[in-house]
Amino acid sequence: MRRLVMTMAMSAFAGGPALAAAPYVGAWSSDRLNCSAAADVQRETVFTVDQAALSLPEFGCEHATFRKNPTGWVVRASQCYGSDPSLEEPFTRVIHIVRHGATLRFTWPGFDSGPLVRC
Repeated sequence: MRRLVMTMAMSAFAGGPALAAAPYVGAWSSDRLNCSAAADVQRETVFTVDQAALSLPEFGCEHATFRKNPTGWVVRASQCYGSDPSLEEPFTRVIHIVRHGATLRFTWPGFDSGPLVRC
C-alpha cells in the first residue's frame, strides 16, 4: 500500500504544471517547411528558444532570462554572438516575445520577426 501511495504521489508531481515547458520554448519559423530544410536554411530561418538560451537567424545567445509581462515576455539575452560586424561581441540584447494563439513574434528595436509557427 505504501508503495502505491508513493507511486501515485510521484506521478502527480511529475505530471504537474510546474514541470511544463514555457509556451515560448521550442523551434519557430515563418514557414513550417523551413523546419525540415537543410541546416544552412534552418540557420537563416528558424528561431530556437530553450529555458536559458536563444538561437535566432542573425545571432545566438548563450544566456537568457525570461520575465513575464502583461503583453508576453521580456528576454534579457547575454553572451550573444552574431553576423553584425558593427556590434562588439559578446553583446546583450533585450527581446520581446509575444504569443497570439498558435503564433509567436520576436521584436526588438529595428526588428520584427512577424508571426512564427511552431516547428
